[in-house]
Amino acid sequence: MTRRGLDLLAKAVAGKELHFSRVAFGDSVSNGMMIEPTLEEQMEFNALINRRIDLPMADVSFNGNGTAVVKFQVKNAEIAEGFFIRELGLFAIDPDTGEEILYCYRNSGALSEYIPAGGGAVVWDIVMSLITVVDQATNVTAVIDANLAYVSQSEFSAHVNADNPHPNIPTKSTDVTATSKVWATDEDLNLHLISVENLSKQVLGGDAGDIPKMNSRLTQTEINVANLYMQLNAEKELGLTANLLLVEDFSTNDCCDLYEGVVVSSFAGFNNLVLESDRGILSGCWYTITDGVNSEYVKVDSVARNGSQIGVMLDRQLVYTYNPECTKLLRSTALFSGGKAYGAGDIRGVTYKFDEVFAGTGGNVSTILTMDTTQKNIEAFSLEGDAAFTVNGEFTLTA
Repeated sequence: MTRRGLDLLAKAVAGKELHFSRVAFGDSVSNGMMIEPTLEEQMEFNALINRRIDLPMADVSFNGNGTAVVKFQVKNAEIAEGFFIRELGLFAIDPDTGEEILYCYRNSGALSEYIPAGGGAVVWDIVMSLITVVDQATNVTAVIDANLAYVSQSEFSAHVNADNPHPNIPTKSTDVTATSKVWATDEDLNLHLISVENLSKQVLGGDAGDIPKMNSRLTQTEINVANLYMQLNAEKELGLTANLLLVEDFSTNDCCDLYEGVVVSSFAGFNNLVLESDRGILSGCWYTITDGVNSEYVKVDSVARNGSQIGVMLDRQLVYTYNPECTKLLRSTALFSGGKAYGAGDIRGVTYKFDEVFAGTGGNVSTILTMDTTQKNIEAFSLEGDAAFTVNGEFTLTA
């Protein structure tokens, strides 16, 4: 610190501005002779012995221990003649007089480094750090060259590894509960803030209000495809041309025909069962296994013949052990459970009897199942052909 620098620091500690104006290099040469001033002489300096170049400042930061780090750029591109860097000076502005004073000074004498002239084989383009005392001063500023965009490796690593390197951008762990704008790229490949409404128009080609309509259309399309699949499957397996097929869920590709197979053996916890015949068994299709008391859905993975027995591998373990005297495997229009028949999402409130024929369009008798939910739910169905709701609230599948 120079004497005038100490005076300026006292003003800064008292609350006035400490404003650094520039950094300079000199070679400490006067009249062709190198001068090595004493520390006492250096404290009285207000200028370099022989200034050679002023250096633009890139940043000023605080260490938290009463010192500040002033970063400045050193380039030799514009130096016409090389010199030994023996002098380093940091200048500041006196807030009372507006005069520029030499705040701190360093003379390295014979231990100095040589900076070559520009245009040669050696290129200097570096950022150096000068550490100086600022004590308790809180209002410290500097003339920063905005064109300097240098960053050290340690600074870059600290930025990358920071917990929140971009404070105004949410971290990955932040829960977004409400969004009005999002970032997106334009043709210029730069990020731009756009509204969510605008984004929805870009994605949907229309207003966000079209989403429910699109969902409804997709759902209806899936139902139509599933119904068509079942119709084609019935035609292929049974030679049956049908205009009505009922399943427990129209949005899945479950098969629906007249299959009914006798189960010879089945045990809870096993993923296989034995049938009398493999007629009507299709790998990948869903079936109902039931003995009239318990029932469950199973999916057939594969079928194998062992002598006269037909082994069926399932996609899951059986939950129940069924009565071998009356257990059947059904692929039909309804799921039978708890003494009731289930189809298309509605409960039919009568007990299914196996001596009745629940045959759909391929049978020659009718099976009438009473609906628990009354006739007001008729609008929930769109059924045509060999089916009807009667005036007393019954739904009839007819031959």
